[in-house]
Amino acid sequence: MGIFRKAYSVAGVVLMLQFLLQLYFIAAAATTIYSADDNSKSVYAAFKVADTYTGLHLLNAGVMYLTILALIICSFGSRYPWRTTILTAVLLIQILLQSVFAHTGVPVVGGLHGVNALIMIGLGGYLTGRNWAFRRPAEKAVSKP
Repeated sequence: MGIFRKAYSVAGVVLMLQFLLQLYFIAAAATTIYSADDNSKSVYAAFKVADTYTGLHLLNAGVMYLTILALIICSFGSRYPWRTTILTAVLLIQILLQSVFAHTGVPVVGGLHGVNALIMIGLGGYLTGRNWAFRRPAEKAVSKP
C-alpha cells in the first residue's frame, strides 16, 4: 500500500510537469505564428515551425492520458478514499473532453479547451499535494510531568 502511495505522488509530479510542457508547447507555437512577418512566405514558414510544437502538444497529451491511467491504478492500490479515486477519474474524463473541445471547429467550444486545461492543472495540483506520500511523520510532542 505504501509503494502505491509513493507511486501516486511521483505520477502526480510527472503529470504536473506534463501540464507545464503543454503550456510551453502551445505558447511556443503561438509565439512563432504571432512573430511572423506580414507576407505569405513568412506566415507559411511560421506555421510549418508551429506545426512541430503543436505535434509535441498532441503527443504529450497522449502521454498524459497514460499518466492519468497510472494515477487511477495507484489510487486503487493505495486504498485512498473514494473521493480521491473519483476526482482522479475526473481527470481522465477531462482529458477526453480536451480532445472534443480542441477538434470541434467551433470557436466558442474550442475556447473551453483552455478553460478545462486550467481546471485540470488545479485538480492535478490539488490531488498531488493532498495525497503527498513523502511527508515527514509528525514528531510526537513530549509532555512534561
